[in-house]
Amino acid sequence: MDRMDFLNLQLEMEKAGEAYAVITLVRASKNTPRSTGKMIVCPDGRTVGTVGGSGREQAAVKDALACLQTGQNAFRTYRLDEDGAGQGEECGGEIDVYIEVFGAKPLLVMVGGGHVGSALLPLAKTVGFSTLLIDTRDPELIEQAVKAADRFVQAPAFDQGVKEANLAENAYVVIASYGHAEDGAALYQALQTKANYVGMIGAPRKINTIFGHLREQGVSEEALARVHSPIGLDLGGETPAEVAVSILAELLMVKNGRSGQPMKTGVGQ
Repeated sequence: MDRMDFLNLQLEMEKAGEAYAVITLVRASKNTPRSTGKMIVCPDGRTVGTVGGSGREQAAVKDALACLQTGQNAFRTYRLDEDGAGQGEECGGEIDVYIEVFGAKPLLVMVGGGHVGSALLPLAKTVGFSTLLIDTRDPELIEQAVKAADRFVQAPAFDQGVKEANLAENAYVVIASYGHAEDGAALYQALQTKANYVGMIGAPRKINTIFGHLREQGVSEEALARVHSPIGLDLGGETPAEVAVSILAELLMVKNGRSGQPMKTGVGQ
């Protein structure tokens, strides 16, 4: 794999919000087969690239997987002893590697590419979210939202798009499609996932109606309590841009485990 392929793979993983580590060979003795090299290590053990092979590379991969668990970078030295010497290698060779961890980005799953979705997607990216847009419409009809998203899925139905996304715990689902029935179906599927946040745009009457339908489908009160709806913090805005800011504020509040209270509360008292 050449340098551009390696960088493009990193870019793809960044856009997908995936966690990975990069092992960089920073020093090698004369008794080692390579003087430079890089590897990508995925949490499931998959690797791309090489830092020289042999037991030293295996040890580096093991340490990279440990670093992915802790989220900490590391500098490691590996020495080739007599038992580890391979063909064409002398005992005593050393390599130094730097292991850099790239954690999984939080994923904004925007269900609906309307006015609010078009405003929220670019804002979320500025604070580190990877973004996925799910919509049933032709991309030309929601061009602004499609261009703002890292990924776009044109699904036959919103609920099917949410279901097939296989959302993990780093997902933050915002539901704002073009109809109450569509929102309700998408919400049902979102509640079947382990998403860290599930929010839906709507006035109290709409929310009560949808919650009633979900109860009839067997959705528990505990599950419904997960839903942030009406969505966002009470900032008083009405325009799509203002609503998007209030939603993003709530996403950050949940992600960072904070209260959403004014910073000045209690200061000087």
